[in-house]
Amino acid sequence: MLSNDNSAIRKMRDFFNTEKFMLIVFAIACLITLFKIEVIGVLIFILIISFLLVVCDDLMPTTLPFLLLCETVIKLYDSYNIFIKLLWFAAPVVSALIFHFIYYKRKIVIGSAFKSMLFVSAAVTLGGCGFISKEAYFSLVSFYYVFGLGFGMLFIYVLLCTYLNTERTYSLKDKLSDTMIYMGLFAVYMIIEFYLANIPEVMQTKGIIYMQWRNNISTYLMLAMPFVAFKAIKRPSYIFLALLFYCCILLAGSRGGLVFGGIELLMTMSILIGLDKRHRWTFISIGLGIVLAIALFFEDFYGFFGATFDRLIMGISGAEKEVRLQLFERAFQDFNNNPIFGTGLAYMGNRDIHPSAKFALCWYHCEPLQIMGSLGVVGIIAYVNQLFERFVILLKKKTIFSVTVLVSYVGLEMMSLVNPGIFCPLPYLFLIILMLAIVEQVNKTESVKSLENDIQLNQVTAESTDEEDLIYEDR
Repeated sequence: MLSNDNSAIRKMRDFFNTEKFMLIVFAIACLITLFKIEVIGVLIFILIISFLLVVCDDLMPTTLPFLLLCETVIKLYDSYNIFIKLLWFAAPVVSALIFHFIYYKRKIVIGSAFKSMLFVSAAVTLGGCGFISKEAYFSLVSFYYVFGLGFGMLFIYVLLCTYLNTERTYSLKDKLSDTMIYMGLFAVYMIIEFYLANIPEVMQTKGIIYMQWRNNISTYLMLAMPFVAFKAIKRPSYIFLALLFYCCILLAGSRGGLVFGGIELLMTMSILIGLDKRHRWTFISIGLGIVLAIALFFEDFYGFFGATFDRLIMGISGAEKEVRLQLFERAFQDFNNNPIFGTGLAYMGNRDIHPSAKFALCWYHCEPLQIMGSLGVVGIIAYVNQLFERFVILLKKKTIFSVTVLVSYVGLEMMSLVNPGIFCPLPYLFLIILMLAIVEQVNKTESVKSLENDIQLNQVTAESTDEEDLIYEDR
């Protein structure tokens, strides 16, 4: 019934890989947010993803619906009691996943990141050994995070490496880039819609307004931002999307987004200025124009966005003994309590400082301190090794695409210095694992020529389809 020889199935699969389909699911997500039906939206996207898993032999069409699903629910803070009653929502997608992996069976592929992830999985699983109580270690929340950050994600990585290894009629690099940009555009829509829905408050404050989900939405925008540079190599006008993404990060009011998003924007611009010689001065002019505009209208700019800057200054100066700083101090104490294996991810002894939401860890809100406090020396060694291996994979072939993925990954790592970030199995860690698997697949299947033997980057034209394959490393 689902054979590749069936022309109707073939046409359907081709459609699901088009931008038209991406626009449709994007529009669905916008309507869900507009009418504030996020719970119903979860079911809608689960049904879409389940259908795609059944009819498509390729996993990529499911990526955008999954990311949009994750974005739609970030407004529902502390919503465990809502979704635990709707656990049956998972039945269709679990059934579809089982069907997909059996019906479209592939030869198992073990990726380059397997060994480092195996070490991390062991470290995460052993976290808290000899310290944490049995009740806490074997709790449901512990299982989700320990399994999701450890052996569960390792299993997903193997599946991704295996099932991405398929024939396709489209560019995997363009597909991922388009997916990430649509994810970013939906984040833009969510922020603008929120402001429009709260116009009276905006007019009263004459500045940014509070949104509980500001850090999460900023993280999505930072993950998406570098992919704009990848597309801008063909179409320089795409760079204005990067500026739009950062403006929306400022509107969100996230201090981490303000600082690290700004750094990532500079990194994104550097990709273009450093590599695209043909449009170099265009990008430089745009950058200088932005700096000049901010300088000329600094009073208005600070008047609107100043609250975030003020909060940042208070946090840095220590004028406000905020929760994050108290948790940072506690991380060192927890490390001292059990230096080898840490106190464990599910240790809740720090809720006196930060009473985290139900079914959430008691985060330290800083990845290095989370590793140190929760996983001890074993975790530190495992995660440092994994970080090194990820950089090796992403820089094995220094293409514009691999550097784009690297900047996106670095953006998440920066945001994880002040938020849970990469310690969230879904969607953040999953998304990084997906990008790593895609880079490995691209490196295997697409020929890459040396810059010395290929067309120079300043000769790249809008008609070229292979300019993203150029290597700019010295030979």
